Amino acid sequence: MSRDDKDTVYCNVQMPMAQGRELLLLVAELRASGIHPGLASVFDEIQHELNSSIEFVNEQLAGTGGYGQRSH
Repeated sequence: MSRDDKDTVYCNVQMPMAQGRELLLLVAELRASGIHPGLASVFDEIQHELNSSIEFVNEQLAGTGGYGQRSH
């Protein structure tokens, strides 16, 4: 899918970790259903962004990564 900058919608949503995981499951179910084939690439991008964000927050909570971490 090519994107025209004049016709591109952006969505930046913040939510608690539990809701992020629930949304990830919902997107996976929607993608697997095949009901919306025109959104397959969007579902892929949403899953990637959610997985990356969840991993980042988990690393921050564990003190093993994230922005602003001091190297030892």
